[in-house]
Amino acid sequence: MVIPLFDRSPSGIVFDAVGTLIEPEPSSTIAYRDAARRQGIELDPELVRDRFYRALAADDLNPPHGPLTTDESYERIRWRRIVAHCLPEIPDLDRAFSELWEHFARPSSWCVYDDVEPALRAIKRLGKAIWVGSNFDARLRGVVAGHPVLAETLDSLVISSEIGFRKPHPGFYLNACKLMALEPGDVLFVGDDPAHDVEGPRLAGLRGGILIDRKRRAAEQIPRALNLVELADRIRARIDHN
Repeated sequence: MVIPLFDRSPSGIVFDAVGTLIEPEPSSTIAYRDAARRQGIELDPELVRDRFYRALAADDLNPPHGPLTTDESYERIRWRRIVAHCLPEIPDLDRAFSELWEHFARPSSWCVYDDVEPALRAIKRLGKAIWVGSNFDARLRGVVAGHPVLAETLDSLVISSEIGFRKPHPGFYLNACKLMALEPGDVLFVGDDPAHDVEGPRLAGLRGGILIDRKRRAAEQIPRALNLVELADRIRARIDHN
């Protein structure tokens, strides 16, 4: 049985960026390993990967204005701390941080998932507002601008470091709705993180969130689509039904 994702078609859709529309290429693990290798340090990729995800899980210990708050300057502090946690053996932390900061600012360091172009273009034809809502920083604007399908289909971006709140803070979602000039009940969030992109929007009073479950790992009760094309098809079906 197909579980309905929404009772009526949303007016606007906010897509998460990393893990939903784009992914790093090469992976973050390899990029960090290579930064260490350039300083003569050889690290096991699995060790780097474990450190990276542990650092991400504990990366909000000292936010500037309370839990899940941020700004551009704090993002540099936060990511420098993550690099230090991942690569404690390297002799020049500042060099590695600068290299990695610049690496992930380049569009060429990111690839767009195969289902993104057909899905976003289909949703665009339906007349929906399409935004990105991401726990990134201003570098994301350059990344999006460097990928034609994103630059051509996205209306704008909501970036945590620019609005002061990180998902899943309610302020992130409500600011997104305000910037879109839409009521929360008319906005749907879409992403790959159950807490950030499904539960967070729901608790903030939005229409809800949809999990993109490409690897088929989510619990069945979570509103989900297996890919973005399926999501676009179900939005079109809902419009036709209404």
